[in-house]
Amino acid sequence: MKISAGSDVVDGVLEGGYEKDIINTIYGPAGSGKTLLCLLALIKVVEDGKKVIFVDTEGGFSVERLKQLTPNYKQVLDGILFLRPTNFKEQKEAFEKLKDKINDKIGLVIVDTVSMLYRLEMGKNDDVYEVNKELGQQLGFLNEIARKRNIPVLITNQVYADFENKDNVKIVGGDLLRYGSKCMIELQAAHGGYRNFVLRKHRSISPKDVVFKIVNVGIEKV
Repeated sequence: MKISAGSDVVDGVLEGGYEKDIINTIYGPAGSGKTLLCLLALIKVVEDGKKVIFVDTEGGFSVERLKQLTPNYKQVLDGILFLRPTNFKEQKEAFEKLKDKINDKIGLVIVDTVSMLYRLEMGKNDDVYEVNKELGQQLGFLNEIARKRNIPVLITNQVYADFENKDNVKIVGGDLLRYGSKCMIELQAAHGGYRNFVLRKHRSISPKDVVFKIVNVGIEKV
């Protein structure tokens, strides 16, 4: 079973949308459209009668952008339950609470981004193993929600440059995110202000890509 991504472009690549019982990860550089794809999905879910849990770690949620995307923005806002952790510990506590609070009224869980507070923690904690262990536990909570509740989890992630190969990017969290996500989508900046939507990993669809552009009402295929 899948839910529509709220975009014909994304639904076309994913053959119907995001799968319900897995973690779907969207990663790419700043400004590539990660949060926009989250907004398009949550609008569709709320308009279909479900509520969305939005874990906003960056303060990146924009009501003004939501207004551009749907005339029903007030209805959509009423259907969003916000969690705003400000440090890595609070993020873990938020995910733990979600396990017990998820019910049939929830149609989607979004984490934007999963790596922001993780990076801050790595910058001040000398115990890299312990921080990675914590991230692994947090992803475990999200996977449990997806599998047991049959609710799609959509997370965004940051990237950084590979110094040995400038054309290659690496995702923050590395293998932990790759192993924890059954669907991985990379967004890339392209020439002329366009973006590449690249399906890197999926349990039932072969890798593929499409070029799109960001417009006021969402995204359009080029």
